[in-house]
Amino acid sequence: KMCEWGIYDDWFDSDSFQDDSNPRKGGLKMIQQLLVEVHGTPQEYVNDFFERMRDEGYAIFHKDSDTQSFQGTSEDYAFLRLDRSFFKS
Repeated sequence: KMCEWGIYDDWFDSDSFQDDSNPRKGGLKMIQQLLVEVHGTPQEYVNDFFERMRDEGYAIFHKDSDTQSFQGTSEDYAFLRLDRSFFKS
């Protein structure tokens, strides 16, 4: 558990799904919806994780706390990839 904090950059930096017709780099560029279970909130990762998700065009549309496992420190986040214009202020 908690490996999500150390590998999330790999989700986007991977060339496993490289596609010249899409300017997005990385393995998740083809994924529109994503569910991630995170464990704890390690200071060295948590802000960067959510900023990276936003930078890649993902917005949280659902959050669910797992209060029965991991002493309540586990959260499920559902992300939806949106057009970049959604994030402009």
